[in-house]
Amino acid sequence: MQINSLTLPAANRLVADYKKEAENITQLFDYHPYNDFHKRLQDVAEKDFDRHGLTNVLHTLNKEWGAPEETLKQIERLNDKQSTVVIGGQQAGLLTGPSYTINKIISILELAKQQEKLLEAPVVPVFWIAGEDHDFEEINHIYCPKDDGDFHKLKLRTKNIDAGRKAVSELEMDKKELSKWVEAVFEALPETAYTRDIYTVIQEIQQKASNYIDFFARLIFALFPNQGIVLVDSGNAAFRKLESECFVELIQNQSQISGSVVKTLKTLEKHQYPLAIEADTSDGNIFYHDDIQGRILLNVDESGNWVGKQQEISFNVEELKDIARNTPWKLSNNVVTRPIMQEYMFPTLAFIAGPGEIAYWAGLKAGFHVMNLQMPPVVPRLSLTFLDAATKKLVTKYQLTVKDVILNGVQATVKDYMERNGQREIDQITEDVAEKIKEAHQPIREMASEMGDDIQALSKKNLAYLLEDIQFMNKRFHKEFEKKHAKVLCEFNQLEQVLHPHGGLQERVWNPLFLWNHYGTEFISQLTAFSFDMEQGHWVVE
Repeated sequence: MQINSLTLPAANRLVADYKKEAENITQLFDYHPYNDFHKRLQDVAEKDFDRHGLTNVLHTLNKEWGAPEETLKQIERLNDKQSTVVIGGQQAGLLTGPSYTINKIISILELAKQQEKLLEAPVVPVFWIAGEDHDFEEINHIYCPKDDGDFHKLKLRTKNIDAGRKAVSELEMDKKELSKWVEAVFEALPETAYTRDIYTVIQEIQQKASNYIDFFARLIFALFPNQGIVLVDSGNAAFRKLESECFVELIQNQSQISGSVVKTLKTLEKHQYPLAIEADTSDGNIFYHDDIQGRILLNVDESGNWVGKQQEISFNVEELKDIARNTPWKLSNNVVTRPIMQEYMFPTLAFIAGPGEIAYWAGLKAGFHVMNLQMPPVVPRLSLTFLDAATKKLVTKYQLTVKDVILNGVQATVKDYMERNGQREIDQITEDVAEKIKEAHQPIREMASEMGDDIQALSKKNLAYLLEDIQFMNKRFHKEFEKKHAKVLCEFNQLEQVLHPHGGLQERVWNPLFLWNHYGTEFISQLTAFSFDMEQGHWVVE
């Protein structure tokens, strides 16, 4: 395995300026992304956390998921008041979802390892599973590569009427449909030396899993058996019980938090940065979980009551505080309050963020301050592109660069190749013939126009038939041309599929199962053993 850094442009201007530490953006964060960890460690040391309650819940959750011994040791280290965490999170995608989830975990492990050595203090790697999220459509599928260079979206079908309404943590797993879906995934996999073993592992996980979060967590431990990653489900009732007092404070400070976010977004808009979230001063930034109606986002009306968007539910402030104190598992956070809750719960040294997260965290600093908290250093996650030997050979064969294919794909190269090899001539010749037919046909149309409307319409239809025949020949010529160059087009499709799928980065489309099937689980161990420079955002893994 060979790993090299590759400089790619940032996802958007805000992220680009953040990485360059431009003042317009860094003033919206409490710390610089790469060099404020000593200061942050001192700041965290001044705060109190319910470490005992937290470690008890983490032990219970991780043991239930079959956590390896190294993970349980890491949890125990959180009882040390000197310890901090590097944390990041994602939804519980099927088979982990796109590989950026794995990239994020690798980033968490890497930064924790680096900073523990530099700070000479325990740093625990934690991955936050967003089990409170209800967007099942976002996690219920993977893309399977096809031989023609395209992808097949393989979607889990479920008859569960709560899918999309209830939080994923609360959603009953449709085991029969999941089993059928896993079979379909493996039918799409090429057979390798690793396929049978992987299938056995996933079958065992599937049988043990009680819900989709369980399925996700157990698979993460199968991929990272010795690295000590600690998992937490934000939708777990016992974990939410620890969040009770923070929910009360979020309710009390709603108007200040929402007002501060609105104000910051106006600042971002003034600097012409793209806005990653929408905000209004009436936003409650908290969800209520109703047993029948599912997850309901709350707003605050003119009377100060907390109401659903469709007025389907209503609480006064004291009623909602009582819910927060007595049944906090009925509440969950939205995009604004989740980062605040994370800071309240964990002694966070750093948060590992994807491009979208950096963009919306830029609006949240003042909200943290309302709660007497600081925003932790927000560190951009690593981005990885995997390059197999066959694809690298094609890059060399067509005198391309990996960077150019990753950024732009090969469509311009394909067009140039086709035109140089005669495709343009097909269009030129058929267009010339069509023009000559129109010219030769002109006297017929003129004569017909003098004989009446019916014959005139017939002459136009006659010309249309002639031109259709030429267009038919044009299509047949193209078809035969593509057949002649099928091998080359197939190779270009392979390049596009591997390095520029769906017009973007590999990590946003490819599921890690395909890498696991190709290289075995050892590829994860090799990646986590490598020392990544966190400031070099993108890496090519050969």
